[in-house]
Amino acid sequence: MTQPPRNRLWWTLGLLAALGAVAFWIWVLFVAPAAPEDKLASNAFPVAANPVCVTAIQDLDANHLLNQTAATPTDRADLVERQDARLTTMVQQLRTIAPHSGDDGHAIASWLNDWDQWLSDRATWVSQLRAGQDAPFNEKADANGDPNSKALVAFAITNEMSACATPYGV
Repeated sequence: MTQPPRNRLWWTLGLLAALGAVAFWIWVLFVAPAAPEDKLASNAFPVAANPVCVTAIQDLDANHLLNQTAATPTDRADLVERQDARLTTMVQQLRTIAPHSGDDGHAIASWLNDWDQWLSDRATWVSQLRAGQDAPFNEKADANGDPNSKALVAFAITNEMSACATPYGV
């Protein structure tokens, strides 16, 4: 026995709606990119921070501190110390313009603390290099095992201040 055409139409439309709803939720839950966790509510800090970071990168480049190779561990230590001196100044400048309250203030303070940790890890590396160890750079990892620099870069990119990511070539 066949269904009347009207019943078949409603059944087909209902089935398509159900399949569409299932597909939508699969996309939302498993496919769609997650909202960035550290997106700042205000763009005031990124607007002020980006020029500070651009200047730091320009200074590193002008002083031939980017994309350099070192022949010995001691030479590498000298290079890293010079790079880190400029990056430390950059982080100090960023602290002076960072908000100190609210969610944005907390997120920025955490990011700047991550910068401090990254620079501390590099200072440890310099000590190893000065001791004659030709050691690779080992940085602190987060709970997922990702290097600290990944969070530094992600925060900078998410908040449209890519110059404030860890610089390439250091």
